[in-house]
Amino acid sequence: MKESEMKNPDGYRRIAVPTNDDITIFPGMLGRAKYLNIYEITTDEKFGEKCILIEKRKNPYEKTLQHLKTLDVYRVISDCSIIIATKMGKKGIERLKARNMEIRFAKGPISSILKNICKSME
Repeated sequence: MKESEMKNPDGYRRIAVPTNDDITIFPGMLGRAKYLNIYEITTDEKFGEKCILIEKRKNPYEKTLQHLKTLDVYRVISDCSIIIATKMGKKGIERLKARNMEIRFAKGPISSILKNICKSME
């Protein structure tokens, strides 16, 4: 892992996933999810890369409609280097990419996309 890929003090890559049920990626806009689950990519000598849930963060902006909302949500997940979302506004994508956030779009079960991310990193 390159130092430029690290965004948190522990040196692990973290992934933010919006969800309302802990099972599926929230189907709406990123900022409207109830929770932002944080997964950490770790290396296991026997099984390789794996993603582990380390924290479930409440999204304080779930029901708000303010200007530049993406930046407010970013402050909640700024220690992450990857966001997985179903939908995000064009300007929000630009703002997050300007902050070196990797954005992946997906829908469905969280576990499936996390497995694919870990396989792609091995």
